[in-house]
Amino acid sequence: MSSLDDPVEADMCAGRRQMTALGPVAESYDQLHRIDLLGEARAARGVPEGTYDSTVCAVLQASEVCLLNLARLADRTRACLLSDDIPTASRYVQWAVGFHRLLRRLGTVMCGARGIYGAGVSAGTTAVSISESAGYAAYVDALRGLEDVAKGSLLAGAPELTRSTIATRSIDDSLYRVLHGIRVGCHDATKWESDLTSVPIGVSRSTDELISAETLARAVAATELNADTLHGEFVALHQVPEILCAEANDHLEVAIRAIRASALSRAAQHLTACRELLDPVVDAQRVMAEHLATGEYHEFRTNLGPASGTHSLSIKQHMFRDLFKHMWNDLEAWLSSFGGSSLEETVRDIDARRHDDPEGWLRHTVVDQAFKLHSAHQQWRHEHLHMPRNCLGSGGTKSMIGIPDGPQAVYKMRDAANAQHALATIHRARRTPLTNAVPDSPMVKLITDPSSLDSELMRVVGEATREYFPQVQEQSYQPFRSGAAERNP
Repeated sequence: MSSLDDPVEADMCAGRRQMTALGPVAESYDQLHRIDLLGEARAARGVPEGTYDSTVCAVLQASEVCLLNLARLADRTRACLLSDDIPTASRYVQWAVGFHRLLRRLGTVMCGARGIYGAGVSAGTTAVSISESAGYAAYVDALRGLEDVAKGSLLAGAPELTRSTIATRSIDDSLYRVLHGIRVGCHDATKWESDLTSVPIGVSRSTDELISAETLARAVAATELNADTLHGEFVALHQVPEILCAEANDHLEVAIRAIRASALSRAAQHLTACRELLDPVVDAQRVMAEHLATGEYHEFRTNLGPASGTHSLSIKQHMFRDLFKHMWNDLEAWLSSFGGSSLEETVRDIDARRHDDPEGWLRHTVVDQAFKLHSAHQQWRHEHLHMPRNCLGSGGTKSMIGIPDGPQAVYKMRDAANAQHALATIHRARRTPLTNAVPDSPMVKLITDPSSLDSELMRVVGEATREYFPQVQEQSYQPFRSGAAERNP
């Protein structure tokens, strides 16, 4: 996971870094998310890239980041309960529920990897478990502390209030949200722990060694500001996708080479692995969309500096540009090699004859997994749009790098991706639309009307953002050009 710039060098110049009352202002996307440390942990895994073992490592590393954040959230919740600040405690508990959801999905990916690669992965191997990691231990300690305080202040200290809240109140009550969120998290924890336990792997190393637990702890700790903002959680929900997308890219590269060689079974296997790795990436965006309030984002926005997701090497350049282009171009070339009168005829013939023989099924599976992979990309782009919609708004509100009307720019990037020639051609051949909304439907007309509630809310968000950050509106667009070479399988 190479960086687009050098966060280490920037750290050495920390004395000259811009500061706010909350803490330092990031000088780049890589520095904000500590891509250097994530890359260091990735490089130290000691397993071949784009394999079952590397998938296990990536899932455990992403899980470790989640656990370290759950420990931090549990400590904050405990402190709130001690000071009888139930509303703030409910906010932290709800964020914890989001991270538990993400861990549930990571557990599902781990189970999926074992299914994709089959029983052979367990022959002569050792096993690793999430319970052996430092992050897990930190979370259990923090959870134990939270339990002690919650039982003392709520179950023993206010038994009647607790009982009546559970029996008669709903999610509009902050105490109910605390109690309900804790029980949801406890139940979910038993499932993700089970899915991440006794996982076979082909190297004899401890879990902490395998995931570089100390390095990941530094990456998470480096995101903390001086105040109890949600900056760390915001960064974590970018770090998890960075870890998983780097792994998914390796599998996609293997799949592309396999398609070129007509090694269809291998291509299907790695396309499936790539797609499943993206499910928690989508979930990370959803957690942020549901829990990060506009004002909470504005609180630490200045500390993000010029960081923009468009600067991500793994996501923006490798996944959505380089490998995306090669994947669909090579898939089109492979389909064209069958000599059909048209691409449409070839694709429909593959689907129609998928049960005729094993080769027919493999051809169909490769096409099907490619479509499912793009569906995952579409889901990510949809979820990602919540951020500029919720936190920037409309009316020409600029992003931190000076892009005029941030949400519209993201909409255009999504539409431009779907216009890629090979992608569009193959989807037309399969009669699969690439639209992101039903044009001219009654609901779409209602929602997109300039006087609709959604449009008005976007306008209000935009006005607030421009009012709080007038200096951003004054800056010109700061284009970013990566110095990294194209990723060409």
